[in-house]
Amino acid sequence: MVLDKKSIGAKIRQIRLAKGFSQEKLSEAVDISPRQMCLIENGNSVPSLETFVNIARILEIDINDFFNISFKNIEDERIEIIDIVKSANRKKLPLINDILRVVVKYP
Repeated sequence: MVLDKKSIGAKIRQIRLAKGFSQEKLSEAVDISPRQMCLIENGNSVPSLETFVNIARILEIDINDFFNISFKNIEDERIEIIDIVKSANRKKLPLINDILRVVVKYP
């Protein structure tokens, strides 16, 4: 799956419909405007990480399944994350830090 705005939005719409949610009901549950949900599903906007995690939680989908992620050995994963952080420039470190904190915060 190519990770672009259109494919992310289309997949969210597909799962939402399969789960029987209206766009308005999902946007209310996620605490975003129906307009923002429409923009996301139409591929005109990318949800923030927090919004995406909330959508996944409400729709009861595993984020790993959404992106077809397979797990590596846990130590290999840790090494890869550390290498990414080590290679990041000073401007990207705060963003990486924020992303990791949000991901760790949610089950």
